[in-house]
Amino acid sequence: MNQTTLTRRPALVAAVGYVCLHVAVVVVGAVATGGDTGTLVAAGFSSLAYYLLITAFGVVLLTATVPSLPRGWWVAGGTLAAALVAVRYAFGTAAGVLTVGSLFALVFLPYVVAAGVVVRLLVTRVGGERLRGLPGHPLTRRGLFVAGLLLVATVGGSVLAVATAPAAVPPSDWSADRQLEYLERTDQRDRETGAMADRSRDYRRADRVLSLLAAGRADDPEQWLDAAVVLQHGTCPEHFEVAHRLALAANDSTAVEATDWVHLTYDRWQLSMGQPQRYGTQTGTQPVDAECHPPVPAELDPAAPLESVA
Repeated sequence: MNQTTLTRRPALVAAVGYVCLHVAVVVVGAVATGGDTGTLVAAGFSSLAYYLLITAFGVVLLTATVPSLPRGWWVAGGTLAAALVAVRYAFGTAAGVLTVGSLFALVFLPYVVAAGVVVRLLVTRVGGERLRGLPGHPLTRRGLFVAGLLLVATVGGSVLAVATAPAAVPPSDWSADRQLEYLERTDQRDRETGAMADRSRDYRRADRVLSLLAAGRADDPEQWLDAAVVLQHGTCPEHFEVAHRLALAANDSTAVEATDWVHLTYDRWQLSMGQPQRYGTQTGTQPVDAECHPPVPAELDPAAPLESVA
């Protein structure tokens, strides 16, 4: 691709580059870890690298289109981007919507961009005179500007959330109740701000919870519920079974109301084994019989996780 193509068609070059780099990240990640998904999860590489790549793609789109737009578009775009990023830290529900949007971009954007490249090339090659002018049309440039802005504000917002998030796990010398409260709070906050883009944070939280349970240090209903909330973001049936049994134990007490968590953890547990859910709390798909990352300690029985503290 020569210098003229790079100058005249920066968005096309960015799209082709994004798709190629996405494929490269997938291949390099698989080769570097020998296909061990646990290593990817523990390092946070499997997800965070894709977020960074999408953010960079959005920045390139903005850089390519901003010079051709009136100043009003710059101001409005910058204001909107700042507002979308700020929403993550101020409004939980709206922040959750942005996080879901980031996840959709993570999954579907490579296919959308690849399809766009194919259509762009077809229009250039076989389209009529009017169609050939579409890539340079002002509406096309504005559309690319908006797309880049949304990618930077939503997906890039998740990257910013990771960079500014508090530590995933607290100091190990804290009391068990204080640790579990902290772990539950950061787990839920990550879902709002988008810091869940770094999967290693979930890994470290689950590992700490499993260690506390195996040591018999979770000994009251509030601690059990905190542990359940963290483990229901695990990776395997054993994680979800432990989460469900902890939520059940907490709900059976008079100290906390955990019915919703009982339903949610049960459905997630069943789906992870390829069974139908009962309460309809889950959407989308979930891996069946996946490996546990982190592994469940040998001394912890998923069917009776509180046995050691009974």
